[in-house]
Order: sequence, then structure tokens, then C-alpha cells
Amino acid sequence: MSKKLDDIFTNIVHSRIFKNRELLRPDYIPDELPHREKQIMTIAKVLAPLLQDQRPSNMFLYGLTGTGKTAVAKYVLEKIKTRKEASGRILTAYVNCRYEDTDYRVLASLNEAIGIHVPFTGLATAEVYKRFLNGLDRRRASMVVVLDEIDGLVKKCGDELLYKLTRINTELKNSKLCVIGITNDLKFTEFLSARVLSSLGEEEVVFPPYTAPELEDILSRRVEKAFRNGVLDEGVIPLCAALAAKEHGDARRALELLRIAGEIAERNGQDKVTI
Repeated sequence: MSKKLDDIFTNIVHSRIFKNRELLRPDYIPDELPHREKQIMTIAKVLAPLLQDQRPSNMFLYGLTGTGKTAVAKYVLEKIKTRKEASGRILTAYVNCRYEDTDYRVLASLNEAIGIHVPFTGLATAEVYKRFLNGLDRRRASMVVVLDEIDGLVKKCGDELLYKLTRINTELKNSKLCVIGITNDLKFTEFLSARVLSSLGEEEVVFPPYTAPELEDILSRRVEKAFRNGVLDEGVIPLCAALAAKEHGDARRALELLRIAGEIAERNGQDKVTI
């Protein structure tokens, strides 16, 4: 048994299939995001006032799962933060509301993003909000809050927190905050009150499904760094792209299919990934 385990571990360590499988994970943000140039430019133009110490408009990003919403938002924010004009004055917080699914937990995450620890339980939500408000104002900075899968939070807890965050600038004296809401529920706005919709929906960016050729191009770019040369049969990428295109153009699914195909070949001791 020990020998068999050693063989398994050795095959992985000295993989003949992968250079770096992490490049196929959904949370990896590449240097370029092909076929999302329009959305990147739109979001960049909306957020550009941050570099002049001005508050940008709040935004909604719409699109089905795997259409690049989260990746594009993170990509643009990272580019802005690396500009010399930012000089540490731009703060960001990313919260996935599928997991941080209460007002308290979202606010706790926002506090953590500015260096304030909040206990997991034990405080009133109003107190956690107050700590965030005061802490952010002390930082004298502009902050962008990305609320991913925001529909889950609103459906569970209502939109009171969203209202507070979109109105927080009336309470801030030295800092500014804007909100980017991300959802794959195209009917999400039906769950919002008019007061929140008018504040949060200042700008809307739609992410259409990827087409099969676009998915094929995305996979081809990742393959160069993720797999060893020549290990993929010619039809592997087109097949993964076609299958994912049928699932509403989901790039995450396409990458997952390609990674799993490689891992199956690796476990079977093969030198190539075949159809």
C-alpha cells in the first residue's frame, strides 16, 4: 500500500500533464480577459474618478454564471490600485454574499477590510455598521465595495443594508464609498425597493454568455501555461468549449471540464489528454 501511495504522489509531483493546474481555477485572474473588452472599458470609465479623489457612481453587473463579472470587477480594481495616483488612498473589499449571507457578516467583512476586527457574534448590527463608518472615515480614503451574488443577501435579509451603504456618503466627512453589486439573477431588481434601485443602479453593465469560439479562445490562452506542450489532443479544447457553450456560455464550466480531463489523464498515468 505504501508503495502505491508513493507512486500516486510521485505522479502528481512530476506531472506529465500539467505545468500549473491552478491557472484553470475559477478564482485565477489572468493578465488579460479576452472578449470582455467592452465591459472592462465601461467599468474603468465609471471608476476612473477614484484617481482624482472623487466618488464614482454605484454599479450593477448582470450576467449568468461564468460570464466574467467577478473577474472583470477584480481586474479593473487591481489595475486602478496599482496606478501611482492611487498611492494607497483607494481601498477595496470583496464580499461573496452567498457565504456572508447576513447584514452582520457583510459588515464584519467590511470592517476586516479596513483593519477592524469584529467578533463573529455578540454585537448589534447597528454597532458593527457604526464601527465601519467611523473606521472608514478615519482612513481618509475612497473605498469600493464589491458585493458578489448580492441577490442571495437581499432575498434572505432584505435591502436595508444596501440602502445604508448607498447612502453612507451622506454620513462620511473624510472618505467616500461606492458599491458594485454583482448578480446572475436578471430579475434581481424586482426584489429591490425603489429607493435602493435608484441609488445602486446608477450604472448597469451586462455580461452576455460567451460563444463557443470565444470559449475556445479563452481555453487556448490558458493551455499555454497550464499544460505541458503537446499533451492535449486536437479536439479536447473545442469539445470543452462546445459543452460549456450549451450551458449558457459558462467560462468557469469550460475551464473546469478542461482541468478535470487533465486530472483524469494524470490519474490514469497517461501522457496525453484525449477525447
